[in-house]
Amino acid sequence: MERDEVMLNVSKSNLNGKVFWPSIIVTFLVLGFAVLFPEKSQTIATAGMKWVTYDMGWLVLLGGFGCFVFLMWLAFGKYGHVKLGAPEDKPEFTNSTYAFMMFTAGVGAALIYWAIGEPMYYLQTPPMFAEAGSVESTKWLITYAMYHWGPIGWSIFCLPSIPFAYYLHKKKKRNLRLSHLCADVIGEKNAKGAIGLAIDIIAIFGTLGAFSTSMGFTVDLLGSGINKLLGIPNNILLQVSIVLLFVVFYSLVMFAGMKKGVAKLSNVCVYTALALGVFVLAVGPTRFILSYFFDSVGVLSTNFIRMSFWTDPVQKSGFPQAWTMYYWAWYFAYLVMMGIFLARISKGRTIKGLILTCLSAGSAGCMFFIGIFGGYAVNGQLSGELPLIEWMKTMGPSSAIIETIASLPMGTAVLVIFLIVEFFLMSTTMTSATVAVSMISTKELDADAEPDVKVRMAWTFGVAAVSMAAFFMGGAIDTIKSMSVIVGFPMIILYIIMVVCLMKWLKKDYAHLDKKEI
Repeated sequence: MERDEVMLNVSKSNLNGKVFWPSIIVTFLVLGFAVLFPEKSQTIATAGMKWVTYDMGWLVLLGGFGCFVFLMWLAFGKYGHVKLGAPEDKPEFTNSTYAFMMFTAGVGAALIYWAIGEPMYYLQTPPMFAEAGSVESTKWLITYAMYHWGPIGWSIFCLPSIPFAYYLHKKKKRNLRLSHLCADVIGEKNAKGAIGLAIDIIAIFGTLGAFSTSMGFTVDLLGSGINKLLGIPNNILLQVSIVLLFVVFYSLVMFAGMKKGVAKLSNVCVYTALALGVFVLAVGPTRFILSYFFDSVGVLSTNFIRMSFWTDPVQKSGFPQAWTMYYWAWYFAYLVMMGIFLARISKGRTIKGLILTCLSAGSAGCMFFIGIFGGYAVNGQLSGELPLIEWMKTMGPSSAIIETIASLPMGTAVLVIFLIVEFFLMSTTMTSATVAVSMISTKELDADAEPDVKVRMAWTFGVAAVSMAAFFMGGAIDTIKSMSVIVGFPMIILYIIMVVCLMKWLKKDYAHLDKKEI
């Protein structure tokens, strides 16, 4: 019997309702509270955000940098050669497909959105005490964008995948509840009790909140593009229709399976996006884009440590709080989504291979798109050919980005391709999010670590419902966006617990082996 047929015959009881329903209910309660008590919810969200970024921002920065340092130590230490699986296990995907799946899971459609938009915000409110619009401020525009989408961000994504992958492929566990993975530290009784349930609910809520934020950016961008091409108003009806289209498309990808569906979709996404980037580089101000990119890489290399610990306690510009600390907390909220998805596709890989592929493919891919699209946007703004800042103020960020893409040669055709790429990229992010929360809420995974189709479909509609509810509720998306960042802060504690558990497993399983023997 085929594997898909086996999964279709799995009992409905394989969905862990104790995890699924509380997670959905908590998320909708937050949304409902935001609608019924908008001022109160906004006050709470603002206070929570301020506490995370201003009062505890130093710890958020330390947590992000700590992830990077720990992964480098792990990759190049004696445990780097540990295979995530049995000795005879082979990687499920080719090296390129493996890297592409990581990249598309982590960036989604938000990358090009922020590759163009982020430098424009920095030009108006620059970092490192530069004056707005000055020559000094221009050196930071794509530098900081590349930093925020670079090694530290990808380290936050990558770190949870190591203990998840070890637990799944090495220890051969078939229940991936985060609470159970942390049992060696919090205790079996707590892992199976109220504390464990709270850990799982908070982790899933963080994923839903962070994902719905990305979905909000993407749907608004796609809606603005459709409005530009067809004149259809970018209203709630169009936005909900786009979300439903994501559900339909994801369902087709899901039934095609991981190899035939997700892997091929990732390949198509990356190759098409790369072609689009090369096209922009070729028809745009090529010399400026390349010169500006390499200059920014130099600025980033020189100031990496300074940027990693800049809290601005004296001048209090608010830049690191509004950007870097927000980004890191947002990335921490993706613990379950990125940790479990990367673990799922890493069977047969070594710890070193997982780490280096994730950090290099993720960072290099982001630098490629930020360098090209960001460079094109900066050149247009500085030369006066593309008044992006004015567009952003009058039409909104999404419409400004659409106008920027449409300004390219063969603008209409390029815009169509751009929207298709954005749709595919968001589809891969939806896939990774749904697969991850499905695996954590499945009672027992099958031999290939695939969650039951019924469980995945339940979460598909759950994720879509949260996204659509946020659109219907208007300002609630801002509250759940803030709440996901607030929830991202305690994830730092879970990161520490997961690291402790991982080191316990490694020291126990490889207590008497040196690097060569491993």
